Amino acid sequence: MASTDLPPIMLDHLYSMDDNLKAGGSLLLLENARENPVVGDEPSSETAPVVDPVSISRCCIEKGLFPAVPLFFQYPCGISKGWSEWVDRELRDPSTCAILRRAQVLDAIFLSKLWDIHIEAKMLRHVVRRWSAATYTFVCSWGEFTPTLEDVANISRLPICGDRSPFGIALTPEETDNLAVLRRGAPTSPSTSLRFSNWIQYFGDANRQGPCLLAAFIALWLGRFVFCDFSQDCLHERVFPLALAIARGDTIPLAPMFLGHLYHLLDRAQLLEKSASGSMGVETLLNSGFLQVFLWERLKGLDVYSLPHSHAMKLADWGKGSFMPDNLPLVCRWFKRMQRKGQDFLKRLDNVEDFIFRPYGTSAETFTFVPFYADVSDTVEVPAAFGLDQGVPGSPNHGNPFALHRVFWSNDHIPASCRPIFLASKTRAGGFSRGYQAYWNRCLASFREFQSSPGDRLLPTTARLAGLVSEEKAIPLSQKRNLPFISKSGDIVGEFPKTKPK
Repeated sequence: MASTDLPPIMLDHLYSMDDNLKAGGSLLLLENARENPVVGDEPSSETAPVVDPVSISRCCIEKGLFPAVPLFFQYPCGISKGWSEWVDRELRDPSTCAILRRAQVLDAIFLSKLWDIHIEAKMLRHVVRRWSAATYTFVCSWGEFTPTLEDVANISRLPICGDRSPFGIALTPEETDNLAVLRRGAPTSPSTSLRFSNWIQYFGDANRQGPCLLAAFIALWLGRFVFCDFSQDCLHERVFPLALAIARGDTIPLAPMFLGHLYHLLDRAQLLEKSASGSMGVETLLNSGFLQVFLWERLKGLDVYSLPHSHAMKLADWGKGSFMPDNLPLVCRWFKRMQRKGQDFLKRLDNVEDFIFRPYGTSAETFTFVPFYADVSDTVEVPAAFGLDQGVPGSPNHGNPFALHRVFWSNDHIPASCRPIFLASKTRAGGFSRGYQAYWNRCLASFREFQSSPGDRLLPTTARLAGLVSEEKAIPLSQKRNLPFISKSGDIVGEFPKTKPK
């Protein structure tokens, strides 16, 4: 169908492709590259499959297959009313702390009462459109990067390994009764019984007594802070068996589950924008707070200043006798921080010298970090993130990202190839072999060839997909964030409403 026959479009005119991805950039050479030009048994740079440009929204948008539409991050990055008080009350009980410590979620739940991240939505829109659904990596002029289990462990403090499979959890008769109580939710109408506010008001009542209150508390934490993709203000009952298992002290491998979930939602955001093809906006519940902190940890030069440890301690220590870690987790330095708008973040993104490959454990401050050791050279796409050298990648074979948990659910079941080893010094950043440089130049050439070849705009989907939003709904969402867009009529809409002078 000719483009003139297609319906008018909504357009995120703030989205820019004025970056260095087309031209490419310099890569970090290996240390002593002349003596060690090859990493392990890396494939030939001429035969390794390149990253498919069809899997990257940035490439498809430039080619004209679909336009950039308003993209709204709907994950609730603030704190629900009453949640912090509920956390403090639960963590005053030593027996509760003992259970949560055994399940390895005590620090993560403590952090949730402070979790207040101010996202820079314009930057996130650009980064999300760099995501490759084929390799589960973000692409830049110099190569690829991606959130790893090390990032999840340090930012969210979720357990990497566990002693219980997260699926098919066996419940006792008493736990089965408690599951029925959780499914009924708060005693309101059926449509609001699992709403966060009603759940907190009912199960978080300080005067309430009952056998499943701890499970209800954990369920809210799981549904609100770990696996929030069903609704921005409602629980999904799939977290209830997990909550019951954690409430008895079982350790669930939440970090790989979270990471696979994040990858899935990044894929989903791309699919929705492609399906909309300019006809509708897109909203996503991917954890934008986590993604924002990940970028702050990884990119130099962004105009955002982390909290000193002494200030972070004052912010955190208001529990009146509740649990307080001896040293605050590293992520506490980013709470309530705000990045200055108007920065040239694309320049930072495409400059390898501004990317921090080893951000954790190098600070002289007293924040704590999670040391991460694993044989990652065969299991991740970007070994440079672990101080190892990046060679030419083999054929991608990532499978289902939701299956990431399977080798972590029991320490006894971890394959020998994934057992812990010591990595490079924390001061060392992995370099890129000459083969990888040649490989990445082939990727960039593939992107340019794809973008320059003819292509017609895709037809918008006729299916009703969750996550697509009409122009009428997109306007107030844009006004709330002061991120205007061009409407189908060609007008700029969604700006902050201007107040009339008195």
